[in-house]
Amino acid sequence: MRKLKIEYSNKNGNKVTIIYNGNLSKEQILKLIEFFETNDENKPQSMKTTLRERILNIIFNEFCNVWFTSKDVINVYTKKYDESIKPSTISTYLSRLYDNGYLERVRDKNCWKYRIISKTSTIENYAEKLHNESD
Repeated sequence: MRKLKIEYSNKNGNKVTIIYNGNLSKEQILKLIEFFETNDENKPQSMKTTLRERILNIIFNEFCNVWFTSKDVINVYTKKYDESIKPSTISTYLSRLYDNGYLERVRDKNCWKYRIISKTSTIENYAEKLHNESD
């Protein structure tokens, strides 16, 4: 049995301590560390990831050159970020990416299947568009 103690303090002096007794996998420990890193108040706003960035990251990194559904994205998102997300939110993002020409889609029985049109050009175009929106 393992015992793990994590102490975290931010610049405001707020302190969080987590003590865990039991079997912890390496993946669970990494998730705890990632939680503190993504929720660090000391990070500049530009270093924090937005919902859109997380969804795009999943789409471009997990589903390159394969067909996927909104359920596939939800499953990866839930596993990677350990939080739930509404199906309507994912559907909206996928629909917008399709409308803007970054994804292709086909109807398969009861759902839409999506695929990245061209990973390299898609990422470059979308990154440029995001940069221009932030100016």
